[in-house]
Amino acid sequence: MKFSCQGLDLADAVLKVVKAAAVRTTNPILECVKIVAENDKLTLTCTDLELTITKVIKADIKSEGTAVIPAKFFAEFASKISGEQIDFHLKDDKIMEVKYSDNTAVFQCQEATEFPAPHTLDNPNYVDIRSDYFRDLVTKASVAVAQDDSRPMLRGILVEVEGDEIHGVALDGVRMALIRKPTEAHSAEFGIIVPARCLLEIVRLLPENNQVVRVCTQKNHLEINLGDTVLMTRLLGMKSDYVSYHQILPTNFATEINVNRQHLLDTIDRASLLARAERNYVVKFNISNNQMVINSESQLGNITERLLITQNGNDLVIEFNGRLYTDALRVISDEFIKISYVNATNPCVITPTEGDDFLYLILPMRPM
Repeated sequence: MKFSCQGLDLADAVLKVVKAAAVRTTNPILECVKIVAENDKLTLTCTDLELTITKVIKADIKSEGTAVIPAKFFAEFASKISGEQIDFHLKDDKIMEVKYSDNTAVFQCQEATEFPAPHTLDNPNYVDIRSDYFRDLVTKASVAVAQDDSRPMLRGILVEVEGDEIHGVALDGVRMALIRKPTEAHSAEFGIIVPARCLLEIVRLLPENNQVVRVCTQKNHLEINLGDTVLMTRLLGMKSDYVSYHQILPTNFATEINVNRQHLLDTIDRASLLARAERNYVVKFNISNNQMVINSESQLGNITERLLITQNGNDLVIEFNGRLYTDALRVISDEFIKISYVNATNPCVITPTEGDDFLYLILPMRPM
């Protein structure tokens, strides 16, 4: 195996694929990057068996072959010689010699046959969606993903295609996010549960020019092919394995308010300062006379904030974990939002003042 490539292209490729390399694993081969040289191109792949990222760059291939190199080391090394033309020569399938300028580096390679074989999709279902819509869907849904491993399905985002829409759903037992986006085309309706960690890594690599991307799924995998970059992840399950979230959405509300999102976020942030100090995050909302009074208390003192709102329906006093509110408010971009309440013990729902492209459900604190 012998080839040459531009250092900048190599560094960019390695930094992309290394996101899928395993960390602290019992299988060292998963901490490596696989490099395949053939047909005037270099293909780099990393996988932790859940997420796989493959990147192709141009190269001058003098003799074809395959090498497997520790990914973290190789990413750091490539970033430090990104301004150079680099020559690689694999000797005896074990030793990689690297020449750049008048310098030489030699390092040990792993056994290429031990690297996991790539998974391929054959005639998968697909949905086409703008990259900015898909990024927004994942970002907004991910705030409600469970962080513990007690219910593995809740560590994922339910991605479902229904009619001309794609939905992203996440919940963790105290809140839920439902994000809706339009699609360009799809082959069939489907619902899959995708690890949130993998989706977040995938959307970071999506193009910024709002081009349409195709999300493909078959059996237990999801794949996005961006031409020179292919992103694939294993699924956690199917829609039938997920919570029937429609059943937990309230439909009748006694109190509804319209409020400036940024003003509400700033108010809760300030009012939560004392609550955060004791890590209980409890804030009390008192809604009456087109005003919301937000209060938090601790042994250090108390903070009371007042915010003008548009109120329809009953007055209400209710307590929440302020962090659940601020997590949602930070990813919403609308200037004004609507918040609907049933009573002091049932969840509230945050939606746009017009349309239905997002919904956040938040459970209140139980009265003591």
